Order: sequence, then C-alpha cells, then structure tokens
Amino acid sequence: MADARGPLPRWLAPATFLMARCYGAGVAWRNARLDRGAGVRRLEVAGARVPVMSIGNLTAGGTGKSPFVAWVCAELARDGVRPVIAMRGYGADHPGDSDEALEYATTAPEARRVVDPDRTRALHAELSRIAPEELARCVVVLDDGFQHRQLARDLDIVLVDATRPALDGDLLPNGWLREPARNIARASLVVLTKADDAADRARAAGLVARARGRAHDAACVHRWRSLAVSVAGATRTEPVAFLAGKRVASACALGNPAHFHAMVERAGARIVARLEKPDHRAFAASELDAAAQRAGAECVVTSRKDFVKLDRAPAAAVVVPELEVAFVEGEERVRAALAACVSARGARSSA
Repeated sequence: MADARGPLPRWLAPATFLMARCYGAGVAWRNARLDRGAGVRRLEVAGARVPVMSIGNLTAGGTGKSPFVAWVCAELARDGVRPVIAMRGYGADHPGDSDEALEYATTAPEARRVVDPDRTRALHAELSRIAPEELARCVVVLDDGFQHRQLARDLDIVLVDATRPALDGDLLPNGWLREPARNIARASLVVLTKADDAADRARAAGLVARARGRAHDAACVHRWRSLAVSVAGATRTEPVAFLAGKRVASACALGNPAHFHAMVERAGARIVARLEKPDHRAFAASELDAAAQRAGAECVVTSRKDFVKLDRAPAAAVVVPELEVAFVEGEERVRAALAACVSARGARSSA
C-alpha cells in the first residue's frame, strides 16, 4: 500500500531512495534547460499572443485542482473571457474520454476543452480554427501545468494541499514531490487548499514559507454546495443534509482519498464500506453495487470525476457532491492576478 510519506510501501525504501536520486537528476537537467528558455515558446495565433495561466502543484496526488480550475473558469467567464482548459488527458483511450474532460463538461461548461499530451500543438490547432472575435476573448488555463514549462505562461498558480503538503518529503517515488520543494519559488501565487483545519493550515503555511522564502498568497476550502442523487438513471438535487445519519459506501479513485472520506463523514454520513483505487482508475458499476449490498449501505457516495467514468448506471443510489471553492484568505489577491493575466490578451507579437 501507499504510505503517507510516498506512493510506494516503506519496505521498498532502499530501492525508491535510489530511484528518487536518478529522477531528481533528470528533473534538475530538464529545469536547467527550461530556465535558459530552451524549448519554451509563447502561444501565438494569427500574430496575436494568447494569455496562458497554469494551475498545478508540486506533488503527485490530489490537491483539489479540478474544483479550483472550475472556479477560475467561472470567474473568467463572468468577466467576459472565454476560458480554454488545456489538459494532458491521463488514462484515456481517446482524448475526449479523459475523466477531467468529462468532469469539466459539467463543472466548467463555459470553457472550451483541449485534451492532448502535446498541449502546445493542440492549442494552436484548436485556436486557429475559431473566429478572430472569439480568439480575442480567449485565455488558456493549463490544467496541471506547473511542470509543463514548454508553454510560457503569464500566471503560475501552485496549489498545496494543507492536509498533505508533502513539502518536507522526498522526490518521487520515495516521496510525493515531482520536483524539489524549493522550486515552488517559481510560482506566481501559492494557494493552500483543503485548509479547513487551522492546525493543518498553519503547518502547510510554515512549509511553504520555508521552501519558497516567503508566505503563501491565499488559502481556500472545498465545500459541498449540494448533492446530485442518481437513482435508476434519474438525477435530482438534494441538500448536503440528505446524507446525515445514512449508512453509505464511500468510493473514490483520487490522489488523496482520505480527504474525500473525511468530507463524507463531515456531512454526517456513516461510512460502512470504503472503496479506493489509484488516481484516474475507473470503478465498474457492478463493484459499487456489490460493495453497497455487502455492507448494507443505503447509497454510494463518489466524486464527480469517478461518476463520469462509470460503465453504466449502478442499481444502487449514487450520490455525487457538487463542490465549490471558498476562500478563507487572499481571494482579492487571486482575483487581481487573474485580471492582470487577462489584460495580456490580444497583444501583438513583437517577433
């Protein structure tokens, strides 16, 4: 099983330590080239520069990125901007089938979605096809883009999970870090997510300050706004209080499953079965039905990202929380950074 200190079991530590050193050497070489600008290009279409903002993280595993991306897109759309979400498309046989793309179709309907491992090429191809007046309104939002440095960005937002910051750990696969913690200094903004607990927030803030050399910029929580309850293919909306006192099976394939289960319990539900898979893996409807039946659960609670990957509608009632981002500090600082990025749109290339 994965350990809180890393994705692989601790008994593999002698091997994972050596692997992390090799991985770190590769990351250092790659970042040194990118720091010099080698292979980095701005996104220009029809002679105009399209602003790019990145929302990413320094660690593997869930930091609550998808709800934050959806919040950003809603904010941009409210100001008349057309967001374009560019994502790699993890675990999908076909680009449009990636769990992120399917999730954003519901949570960020105002955004265009571009799914391709070569995001720079795919963005240029997609944006070249649209009318000039719409192109002038576009801003690209790189989903999980902090390490995708080949595409220059006007704003770099890094999210740090306050419940599992991991900045005092090792590189993959001996820890959760994709690159050394000190590289967080490259970020324009650092936002603590899942910052409900004051002690967790304080610890994460200290780790960010030590690695970055200055404090984080904002902190937010991910709240459940409402519940989408699906029974026999029909869906209705219920308040979060609907789960209070219910026996439930809690199922997720997320980077940080413990936080999802904790939110289920916070809603007042009693978890009688916990189902987990590695991030981006899909559950079969039969798995959810069998687990609910064995445990005597009244319903299954799963994430939107997991729900969109189901092969069919389960026989059991399925509850999908609808998330919203709420800031506990720094919201105006984030809004100002978004506005500054948007102001770069339409600038003519100087090349």
